[in-house]
Amino acid sequence: MNTLLAITIGLLFQSPVQEEQKQTPISIQRISSPITLDGIPDEPAWQQIEPFPMTVYQPVYGGDMSNETIIKVAYDDEYLYVAGELYDSEPEHIVANTLYRDRYSGDETFAIILDSFNDNENAKWFFVTPTGVRVDQQISNDSEGSNSFNRDWNTYWDAAAQITDEGWFAEMRIPFSSLGFTEVNEEVIMGLITYRWDARRAERHIFPDIAPEWSRGFTKPTQAQKVKFTGIEYRKPVYVTPYLLGGFDQINLLNENGNAFETETDYVTEAGLDIKYPISGNMNLDITLNTDFAQVEADEAQVNLSRTPLFFPEKRQFFQERSDIFDFNLGGNNALFYSRRIGLEQGQQVRILGGARLAGRTGGWDIGILNLQTDRVNSHTLPSENFGVYRAKRNVINQNSHAGGMITNRIGGDGSYNVGAGFDLLLNYKGNHFLDVKTATTFDDRTPSNALEQSLLRFNLLKRTSSGFYYDFSALRSGEHYLPEVGFNPRYNYSQFELELAYGHFSSPESPVRIINPSLKSLLILRNEDRSVESFQIEQPWEIELKNDTELSFIATVWYEDLLFPLNFGESSFVDAGSYTFWGFEAEYEMPSSKQVRTSIAGRAGTFYDGDQYSLTFSPAWNPSKHFEISADAELNFLQFPNRNQSEYLHLFRVRSIMALNTHLSLQVLSQYSHRSKQFGTNARFRYNFSEGHDFWIVYSELSNRDLNRITPTLPRFENRTMLVKYTYTFY
Repeated sequence: MNTLLAITIGLLFQSPVQEEQKQTPISIQRISSPITLDGIPDEPAWQQIEPFPMTVYQPVYGGDMSNETIIKVAYDDEYLYVAGELYDSEPEHIVANTLYRDRYSGDETFAIILDSFNDNENAKWFFVTPTGVRVDQQISNDSEGSNSFNRDWNTYWDAAAQITDEGWFAEMRIPFSSLGFTEVNEEVIMGLITYRWDARRAERHIFPDIAPEWSRGFTKPTQAQKVKFTGIEYRKPVYVTPYLLGGFDQINLLNENGNAFETETDYVTEAGLDIKYPISGNMNLDITLNTDFAQVEADEAQVNLSRTPLFFPEKRQFFQERSDIFDFNLGGNNALFYSRRIGLEQGQQVRILGGARLAGRTGGWDIGILNLQTDRVNSHTLPSENFGVYRAKRNVINQNSHAGGMITNRIGGDGSYNVGAGFDLLLNYKGNHFLDVKTATTFDDRTPSNALEQSLLRFNLLKRTSSGFYYDFSALRSGEHYLPEVGFNPRYNYSQFELELAYGHFSSPESPVRIINPSLKSLLILRNEDRSVESFQIEQPWEIELKNDTELSFIATVWYEDLLFPLNFGESSFVDAGSYTFWGFEAEYEMPSSKQVRTSIAGRAGTFYDGDQYSLTFSPAWNPSKHFEISADAELNFLQFPNRNQSEYLHLFRVRSIMALNTHLSLQVLSQYSHRSKQFGTNARFRYNFSEGHDFWIVYSELSNRDLNRITPTLPRFENRTMLVKYTYTFY
């Protein structure tokens, strides 16, 4: 009865006393003697540190712990130390699937989340697994939205872990120079969340006490416990990272007569330099010369069955640090700044000659400045270009609201230019209710001057929660000449209206279901020139999460699409211009990620324009040991248009193999096959990590053709092939 009462109170509201306790900073204790980072917190210094009081966050909020969790945090002049004693009555069953850096394969984890700037919006997330694998991420926008977790960010820190006959134990050592902070009156205030994830039992123990009112509430900076440090002297380590690179690049091109393919080989020898200089405790300057991203993982292929372009995430490390500052999201993937516009053109790399990036906080302002110069591809294809992004924002009215602006530029050596300017306001006007207003305008040498047609305006009202009733309404207008050449805009000259009404219901402690989220979503897109309907969609999803970490979803959808031009999907299928109404039903099942053998299965069936669509996605994964993981994705798509005697198979197959001898030596191979292009892609990355910032890489990529005789002249066996060896060493 007491447990049920605690759940009810916690889900309905946080008590004023509880919230006041979170906002009143507690002092973190200094260590009095050295700590050896070996994963076992048995040093005398740890014995003097008081552990945090832990609460069960899930599967049943406020329930009983299956095993004891002891978490302690301490510090000295240079480092923050975190220790976890994670007891387990069945240590032989602890989930520890991988040794691969930054890889989470359903393992148990011990984590700390630090809002180091105390801005209630952004944080750095560190966790370690029982095998000692380190994972670091950035959180932005108070962990709201699909783009609020940056999993490609890395920084300098250390961790160690050990499994014993009592459970598993871990220690972290995080330099304050990797966190950044703001000092006021010789005190540093941060927000802190720490937790233990027991993957086998799908059980999370957390500090502070956070009620599960949000889908990712255990990561929300606004819910963090305020903690206080004194006497921290910020050090300014300068990180200088030169690299050496060698290898070759081969490509097959048609000869001058156009009757055969010839192989061109380009031997590569490069050197470059990256410098990271912390100007202050909360402001970093990054300088790059002859930038190279050879070791970046290849993009995963996608099938596009929509009328808008595909969006690929940014994985290059230079753009990751404080990427939240440069965020100017206009809804979905629409953004005033999209970093993949720099150094990439139609999927091909363009040399970045150099540039600089300044990001951090000063005087209450978040400041971001980025400027990069790219080389020309040739005198006719693409000129040398200068890219600039200038961002500023600050809290206004209250700690959960901010206002700011952004300017972008893309200036070509041939005199072409594109400039964007935007203003945004996020206002937390009551409880979990927010108003988000953004406007952006672009200026281009190719378009006439018209303030309305050069601009985009978006208005968004939402309630941030996943418990009880919540809503999300937005209205957007994008003008005919709004062209963000440093951003991403999926459509042009349109008005868009979106509405989501949802309800989150947490089940009783006895139920196998943790939460059910039914919702109703609608999307309306109008053409600005005549207010005709371009797209309309109504969607009714049901999302169900079980207490054992299984996830289910069911979605029924009705579409209306009005095409002014034919829409092509492949060599054998297209849709003529016209108006179409069609429907579909989707279902997805995802097993608990802690299983050594696991999978997710998703399927869709329904009408599709004037035909039918059947899709099935099967994503199995297997960890036979912590040294090896193999996973696959089979995306099967079948389109048929009986009235026009057309059909098309648009399949994708992907296999990812990960091998790790230990946390330093690893190999990852990504193989992909596209049925539409009849091409097979391979990207292999071998890495030996001597220490943080000191790496040796061997990277091999190849795109090969299948069905060589499908066109004339006969296709070569491979389209392009690259092999590179890269060595980096960081001095500091």
